[in-house]
This record gives sequence, C-alpha cells and structure tokens, in this order.
Amino acid sequence: MQISWFSFSKVLFSLFILVMFIMDLEAQTLTFEEQDEGWLLLDDGKPRYFYQAATKSLDGKYPRANYIHPLYDTDGEVVTEDFPADHPHHRGIFWTWHQLWVRDQRAADPWVCENIIWEVKRVKTSIHPNGAANLEAKVLWKGTGPIKKNIVEETLIISYQRISSSAYKLVFDITLKPLVREVRLGGSEDPKGYGGFSPRIKLAENVGFYDENGAVVPQDLAVQAGPWINVTREKAEDPGVVIMGEPDRLPSYQGWILRSENSMQNMAFPGREAMLLSNKSPYLRFKNQLLVHQGLGNQEIVNQYRIFKNQP
Repeated sequence: MQISWFSFSKVLFSLFILVMFIMDLEAQTLTFEEQDEGWLLLDDGKPRYFYQAATKSLDGKYPRANYIHPLYDTDGEVVTEDFPADHPHHRGIFWTWHQLWVRDQRAADPWVCENIIWEVKRVKTSIHPNGAANLEAKVLWKGTGPIKKNIVEETLIISYQRISSSAYKLVFDITLKPLVREVRLGGSEDPKGYGGFSPRIKLAENVGFYDENGAVVPQDLAVQAGPWINVTREKAEDPGVVIMGEPDRLPSYQGWILRSENSMQNMAFPGREAMLLSNKSPYLRFKNQLLVHQGLGNQEIVNQYRIFKNQP
C-alpha cells in the first residue's frame, strides 16, 4: 500500500503540533500564591485569577466572599468588575440568588449580600502534570438576619488549564448541601427570574454576543440561545470571554439574561419560583466553564464545549 506525500505530510504536521503542545506543557509553570484575602493563580508568573476568600465590603456595605476578582486575560488585563457604581453588589465571577428560604421564612438575599456571609472554611490547591491547576474550597453560607444558622455548605472546585498562549479555560464545579431542613433557592421575583452563575465582565462599547449559530441580541427578559455565549469586543472573532453551562442539567432553566451595559450575564435558574434543595445525595450540583481568549473561532469553541460536556 502506497502512502501519498500529502497524507504523510499531514501525519508529520500532526506530530509536530503534538510535540509543541507537550513542550509547552513541560515549560509551563503554574503556582498559587496565598495572600491575606485569598489565592492568586499565576501561569508562568502572569496572573490569571484571584479567589476572594476573606469577606470584603464597600464601607461596610455589600459584604461578600467566595468569588473571583480580578480575572485576567492572557495579556494581563483585568476583565471583571467589583463593586461597580451601577450595581455595587455585583462581584467579578459569582454565583448566587435573590431568594434564600428556610421553611416559610425568608433567611437572606444573597444577591445583594443581605443577612448572609460566606465563610470559607478550607482551601486546598494543587497543580497537576497535565497542566491543570485546581482550587478546592468548603464554604458555609451563614445567616446573619432572622435565621442565624449555617444554612448551606458549598463545595467549590475551580480548575484552570491553558488552551494556548492566547486562551485558557476555567471550570467551576459547585455543589450545594443544605444544613437545615427545607432550604429553598430562587431567582429575582420578577419575570426576569435571574440567579445562578453570573459573570460581571467589563463590556466594550460595541460588545457582541454570539452562540454557535451567530449573533444573539440581548433582551429585557431571558433569551433562548445555545449552551454557550461568546461575549466579545464586537465581532465574533474578537477577543472576549465565552460563558458555558449545562442547561439540560439545570433545574427549571430559564435561559440567558444578557446585558450590553452596566450589568452581569447570567444562565438563569430556577427563576422566580424558589426550588427545594435536596437534603440527600445527590445534592444540587452545577458546572460552568469560561474561555478567556484573544480570539477563538466558532469551531474551536464548539470543540472546547464538547470536552467540557464530556468531563465527569
């Protein structure tokens, strides 16, 4: 059997790409730097994200912890916002809801950081040979208002991995275990119903939103789109942040709450009707992934989504 020069050259090129990828991983140095308020991840000395573990506030208002800010792109630019003037309760990459109920009593409004604090009890960091960096945390949601108890225990796993010199991915794996009976979570009590995984990203003046099929136009209410949205400077091929999720696995998924200015982006669930958290395993678990990039093609994003969906 004869092998054409074209086929042989394709094999050589594939081997070259594989060798270069392996060399890049071997040269890569990932480190976590523990600081007074949290942990900073560095990739070859360049910052990628900071996990805010200590409680932070704005002159005593909107106390919050357990979120990501700053998030940096591969050029070292900060791409998230914290305490923005229009919505000072927004914070970087966060995940929360307006409604937190215990039985028939409203315990807190975690979205606006009211009657609740997040106590990060334990953080474990690890670097893996495949070029991944993991941060694992146990977090208590503690009521400080009408119900002064530990209400929810959160298990958080954040996994970082470089895609290329101009892109990386960040996976958030979150599990919520109720610590008292009849805990319910709900989104905003209006037709928008927002709540859940919520990146507050710096937006360009002509920001673009794209899913696999093309441009997506933000609306006041939830928009039905694909399982990922690429938020770019303007055009589909521009630098930006891709937000990914698993809508088929979310209870009472509402769709995308998208905003072109002065707000967060949100994969909304469970909407305005609060849902009961299971007090037995399996507990509520949801996963999201961010791709922070200097320009990714549609097929590259599709491929990364397939990898994300196939992770256990």
